[in-house]
Amino acid sequence: MSWEEMFRGDFAADDVRAYGELIENLHDVQNALAALSMDREAIDGLAADLAVWRDRLEKSTTDEQHQVNGRVAELPVRGHAMLPELLVTSRTTERVEGTVRFGRWFMGGGMAVHGGAVSLLFDEVLGILASLAAGGITRTAYLHTDYRALTPIDTELQAAAWIDRVEGRKWFVRGEIRHGDTVCAEGEGLFLRLLPEQGLGKRTTD
Repeated sequence: MSWEEMFRGDFAADDVRAYGELIENLHDVQNALAALSMDREAIDGLAADLAVWRDRLEKSTTDEQHQVNGRVAELPVRGHAMLPELLVTSRTTERVEGTVRFGRWFMGGGMAVHGGAVSLLFDEVLGILASLAAGGITRTAYLHTDYRALTPIDTELQAAAWIDRVEGRKWFVRGEIRHGDTVCAEGEGLFLRLLPEQGLGKRTTD
């Protein structure tokens, strides 16, 4: 089974639209929450509303192969609510390129993206390329990030990944995040192509 088949759900077009709207609203709420002052009325009200929705959503939980999150291929980053919204503009088995805009939710300080969120994006874009190039599902073995300049929030950034080398089932991938001519961060990762019997639930160091 390929990477795309594993993470693609069979959803009706109207359901995809509805879920995309949900994710968009969720991200807007996260960004507003990240910029919130100490407004007790808003905080207490939101806490109460979230508790109601927590109880409602728990009634609809399912297993990984049937969940919506991360399996809507028509949406950026497959509609994965945790990830920054990477818009892939081109992809081949040798290179993936796209744009991304980190909202206030991902800020670490000084109006710059949190370093962990930068690594999170690298794991996504490098992982996409590794799985495409390997022709199957891969797992991250290691991920190294070099921070070259502050990565600004609320600004369109360019992300790219390319294959560095291949050694058997080991795919070494490199990437960068740019703001115009400025290299904000560089990433390097090793991804292992899983064996058929490993499925998704087994790890390997081979």
